[in-house]
Amino acid sequence: MRAKVLFVWHMHQPYYYDPLMKEMALPWVRLHGIRGYNDLPFMIESYPSVRHTVNLVPSLLDQIEMIASGSVTDTYFRISAKPSADLTPEEKVFLLRNFFSCPFESMVKPYPRYVSLWSRVYSRTVHTNSDWERLSTTLGSRDYLDLQVWFNLTWFGYSARKSFPIIEEWIRKGSQYSEEDKREILSLQVQVVRGLMDRYRTLQDEECIEISTSPYYHPILPLLISSRIARRPRPDLDLPDEFSWPEDARSQITKAFDRQETLWGKRPEGMWPSEGSVCPELVSMASEAGIAWMATDEDILRFSTPHADGRELSPYQSYVLAPFSEGPRLIFRDRGLSDRIGFLYARYNGTEAALDLIANLERIENLSGSGTEPPLIPIILDGENPWETYPDGGYLFLHSLMERLEHHPRLQGLTVSEALRESTPGVLSNLASGSWINHDFNIWIGHREDNTAWNHLSRTRAFLDDEIRSGLHSREKADMALTEMYAAEGSDWFWWFGDDFQTLQASEFDRLFRVHQQNIYRILGKDVPLPLNEPVQEGRSGEVIVMPVDFIHPVIDGEVTNYYEWSGAGTFDSRKAQGAMFLSDPLLQKLFFGFDQERFYLRIDMNPELVENDRSSYRLMVRLANRQEFEWRFPLSSGELDVPSSVGKSPVVALWACRKIGEMSVVMHELGLSPGEVIYVTVELYDGSSLVDQCPRGRAIPVHTPDDRFAQSIWRV
Repeated sequence: MRAKVLFVWHMHQPYYYDPLMKEMALPWVRLHGIRGYNDLPFMIESYPSVRHTVNLVPSLLDQIEMIASGSVTDTYFRISAKPSADLTPEEKVFLLRNFFSCPFESMVKPYPRYVSLWSRVYSRTVHTNSDWERLSTTLGSRDYLDLQVWFNLTWFGYSARKSFPIIEEWIRKGSQYSEEDKREILSLQVQVVRGLMDRYRTLQDEECIEISTSPYYHPILPLLISSRIARRPRPDLDLPDEFSWPEDARSQITKAFDRQETLWGKRPEGMWPSEGSVCPELVSMASEAGIAWMATDEDILRFSTPHADGRELSPYQSYVLAPFSEGPRLIFRDRGLSDRIGFLYARYNGTEAALDLIANLERIENLSGSGTEPPLIPIILDGENPWETYPDGGYLFLHSLMERLEHHPRLQGLTVSEALRESTPGVLSNLASGSWINHDFNIWIGHREDNTAWNHLSRTRAFLDDEIRSGLHSREKADMALTEMYAAEGSDWFWWFGDDFQTLQASEFDRLFRVHQQNIYRILGKDVPLPLNEPVQEGRSGEVIVMPVDFIHPVIDGEVTNYYEWSGAGTFDSRKAQGAMFLSDPLLQKLFFGFDQERFYLRIDMNPELVENDRSSYRLMVRLANRQEFEWRFPLSSGELDVPSSVGKSPVVALWACRKIGEMSVVMHELGLSPGEVIYVTVELYDGSSLVDQCPRGRAIPVHTPDDRFAQSIWRV
């Protein structure tokens, strides 16, 4: 018998729809609909004997149906459709700020006209609204029309490009698009989205895929059952007032399964709980609901307790939790293999990546030994997000992988339910509580902003319960209000609260979280409480420290080598930090900082007068501190230099160059840093032995080194 490879592709987007405004707040359902959601069926259709499980979140399907029907649109679509000659100044600024919101290397850089527009925007120093307004006047109607086209055109994936050859004609055209070209592009987007549901339905009916579900609006179910469950993996976690509405968890599950059955004519057998979040109480709920299987992360298994029979806890088999011997069956994702697809293989040649994954699968099959059941190898990850960073959208990798699996003598791709029918479960006496990220819930609760958000939810939920119990409202209004409550319970809003992740759309996620709750009060004819009008996120407006949002790959030559080499870096602007009391410009004006997979990078922008005059007496001192401190002293005029640290247990060499700007890089592991650790950055300027400026002044910049969560934040938006 062959090892069973279980591909589970999780398809999800937050609930962007505002029913009172009757629009989508953000465009990502539509844009993923013509790329990730559409490309996966193409690959499955090409290799039907390699079967997959596709986990579709009901609130995503609702949004796809709304877009396909034309009943709703979004601001991005409306501004895209508007003739470029008629754009208002505000709409032009919106285009410049938002229409490069896609991975640069794979979706902007390959297209000369798109890169040209990008460089005209990001070669400028833009901080304030006035800066953006001035910049917007430097582009003409033809530029804005090409920008409208390219942002929408670059999102078409390989499935759409192969099905509609006109897309390649538009790409080859490159520029000088007409308004008619744009109308056809936007019309084709809707056409592709309109065909999505039929493609998945056909794949299910032909038994190429199994459709599973997540709870309706993608909440963290254990935290709905009780927010205190978050203390099981992290006993010292700071928590908000208890949120405990297990009936909401049940409703989110039941409504999800009912909706899927209505859509596909078949009730799902399994569920991926949002973010792989589980606890024993959830298993009990799933058992009561007749759910056949659930999936979570291998770390949860590692922290769970085996049954008294003492069987080894292999992640390559299914389990049941005593006393629920009839189910649900539990499977545990292979984190390493899943993350290789999600975060690593985009940097490989597609065929090499496929061979690497096959080799790892064969290794697991070999380790299972003889005389045992063949292993179940769950590979579970987002089905739409990773491919944006692959140069070809993941086509060559998936094509090479599926082709090899189709004919492999020792491996077979099965749906989860197929594989479970052919295997015997182990037994757990206890299941650890946690998610796929660090086997805890810290992403969604514990930070001050997260806790503020949970307290908002608690007050809103108690208000709603009181109103429903009063009997003053119709069933229709009560159901509308409950729908908004369930949407506000979604995990995605909490993903962006706190300091874990950054996105350009952070303020919009904050607003949507509060809008769903505000709608409850409006639906029931009550005044919206003042706290729901105030952002949950603290100090984001005018913040002088901006954390990195993407990996960077700058050239260390002391100059701005190209316009996009520091795109995605974090920044600290000392001019903003000074406030109105400081009338002169600081000598150290702005820091840029970031990383690739191996190195930490720092850029130092200085006062132009300092750059243009004699700098021979000046030295820059850069300090990086974690468990130990490192210090480098750099000259202000130099070509590329290798400079050893002067403080630290052993010298660590940094690459340095300073011409018009200062740039350095250093290998992170030589600093003894682990992924996710915080490193504190300070820069000081000396004239001889005299300290003449410090950046930041009186503080340090805390920078989280990249880990899987940082990479995941890139794919989420």
